[in-house]
Amino acid sequence: MNSSLLRDETDLQQIRVFIKGLPHETHMGDFEEQVQLPAVRSTFRTWQHAGKLVACAYVDSGNNLHFDIDPGVRTELLEKEILDWGLDCVRQRNERTGEEATLDASCREDDVDTLAFLDKFGFKPESVRSLHYSLSLDKPVDIFPLPPGFSLRPATGEDEVKALVDLFRAAFGTEKMTVEERLAIMRAPNYVPDLDLVVTAPNGELCAFCICGFDEDDPQTGYTDPIGTHQRYQRLGLGKAILSAGLHSIHQRGALVAQLGTSSENIPMQKLAERVGFVCVSENLWFSKEVPN
Repeated sequence: MNSSLLRDETDLQQIRVFIKGLPHETHMGDFEEQVQLPAVRSTFRTWQHAGKLVACAYVDSGNNLHFDIDPGVRTELLEKEILDWGLDCVRQRNERTGEEATLDASCREDDVDTLAFLDKFGFKPESVRSLHYSLSLDKPVDIFPLPPGFSLRPATGEDEVKALVDLFRAAFGTEKMTVEERLAIMRAPNYVPDLDLVVTAPNGELCAFCICGFDEDDPQTGYTDPIGTHQRYQRLGLGKAILSAGLHSIHQRGALVAQLGTSSENIPMQKLAERVGFVCVSENLWFSKEVPN
């Protein structure tokens, strides 16, 4: 079995075809967004057998390992190669940054193969979970109004990216989102510019956001996340208003189901989703593995 790094658009197209042909839900995460980032793109690796792509893997910007394997050729040796590649990617990042980041991974609670992989190679379970919510759009969506003086509009484009990053960071109290990462979202093939919604305050400041779109393989399934509100403007009903506007927009464009995800630690987002009518339908478990020096 041969392996190689990602070289060009031809390799990318082969990965897309491979993912679509899998008999199970892909584990490649936000593939189209992550491949826009040079630091992540350099971690993409593929494995071929008899001239056919049979596995691929990458480590995203959060040091999370994503991989898919053709079930017909899955072996412990191939799994070990994927693991070693992931550990090496994070090791190199740690050397550059001076950090001691772990290699992380997640999977659905009923994903027997991935759970077995993580257990076999010593990943430790974390307490945090990713929650996946769903909402049927078979009925008209209730629109919740914004407070007086606040207004809703699409993001103006890449010229506004710095303000969008600042808004994300202020909403979640994090430094994780970068200009490069926000541009990757905006340059992904399935990005819909006029569904990248923001709310502006009476003084013109950006105060809430919701990035909406559609499932790449199912245009009748829309999504309404990430979503967040600047900490100075929370508890004004902005989240409910922008979420309902996003739901209305994707419904008007043909979505029959809406999906969103959030962390088990984000209680306000869970309450907002449930208030609008979303139901939690599945969870992803998280794991981590120490990276040797």
